[in-house]
Amino acid sequence: MRRRTREALTGWATVLPALIVQVIFIYLPLAWAFYISFFNWNMIRPMRYVGFQNYERLFSSADFWNSMSVTGIYILGTVIPSVVIGLLLAALLNIEWIKGRGIFRTLFYIPVITSMAAAAVIWGWLYEPNFGLVNYFLSIFGINNIKWLSDPNYALLALIIVGVWKRIGYNMVLFLAGLQTIPKTYYEAAEIDGATAWNKFRNITLPLLSPTTLFVFIMQFIASFRVFVSVSVMTNGGPAKSTQVITYYLYENAFKYLKFGYASAIAVVMFAMMIVLTLIQFRLSKRRVHYQ
Repeated sequence: MRRRTREALTGWATVLPALIVQVIFIYLPLAWAFYISFFNWNMIRPMRYVGFQNYERLFSSADFWNSMSVTGIYILGTVIPSVVIGLLLAALLNIEWIKGRGIFRTLFYIPVITSMAAAAVIWGWLYEPNFGLVNYFLSIFGINNIKWLSDPNYALLALIIVGVWKRIGYNMVLFLAGLQTIPKTYYEAAEIDGATAWNKFRNITLPLLSPTTLFVFIMQFIASFRVFVSVSVMTNGGPAKSTQVITYYLYENAFKYLKFGYASAIAVVMFAMMIVLTLIQFRLSKRRVHYQ
């Protein structure tokens, strides 16, 4: 057997287990969802072919557009604050003279490894209108009796705060890894030229951190788009559908109303939107991301 053939077989043998797992758990379910999106099916009666009717119903549904609107607000409310705060924390905890950096990094990362279901229950207690700590703290400033999870005006804000809290530590760690790849000689040269801390951050740190920033934005966007557990535990999509994000709308149609064909059409549209929006992010960031 030739050497190149042996190397190729070794390579395929190495990636084959991961490839099989991806095919079974990602690509086949994706193809199956796309297939049944053209049928009416409740898992009891046989599937009935309906063509594009599920998609027509979807795009004419007020609930679908409401869930898309809620999801968009949630994404805007979580992505930008969690990325900005994560970057600022990383820059702060990357300063060598700050003591206890390891402890602070650990404390900020704890929400990432905390179960979202458990965290949502705890946040539900914190938001409790009568004895919750959040209202107690706000009462110090004269703000009283906010019904965080039962008032349509505050329920989505409550979920956004939880989402930001959950993702800050993850973003911080990624930015810390990116910061530590920037050579110190750039900062030393800038100091010789009299650059201020802000000038160094703006002209050295931000441009050289741009690949990490793009990655963090995309990961945060995907995570926010898929939000489900906090909605399911804390609000069940209410009150008055004010927190009915697209994933919860899909869940209700699939597992409450047993409309698997319609729910699959929602999943296909979600997948297409995530692909398109990610490509747009790549396109828009092309001129601002510097890999060297």
